[in-house]
Amino acid sequence: MFVLKGVLRAESQEKILLYLLLRGSGYGASIAEFYAVPQNPIQKQLARLEEDGVIVSHLIGKVRNYELNPRYPFLEQLKALLKAAAQAYPPIIIDALLVQRSRPRQAGKRLLAAHESIAGSEIKK
Repeated sequence: MFVLKGVLRAESQEKILLYLLLRGSGYGASIAEFYAVPQNPIQKQLARLEEDGVIVSHLIGKVRNYELNPRYPFLEQLKALLKAAAQAYPPIIIDALLVQRSRPRQAGKRLLAAHESIAGSEIKK
């Protein structure tokens, strides 16, 4: 589905921008996996969008994570356009974009917050 045809260069740009708008951030492989498309065109469009200043990236370990550029001069207008385009998408796609799943915590693994509070109380004693 390519709602913003004529406004954006490619359908993959629309998919990337919609993904980043609704998820906040993402990396090339996760975007390609979500839309079940090859990773190469997604990576190319990510590079173009970053070159144009629409998105920014930063490394998390060896993975380059992308998000909408908060300093992009037309960010609010872009968000409004993407939100309007999102209404043309099937609700199942939008719902899937809004749900962020992460791997379940390993069985028996201690909670970090509990560990920190225990360590903090031991230091105060």
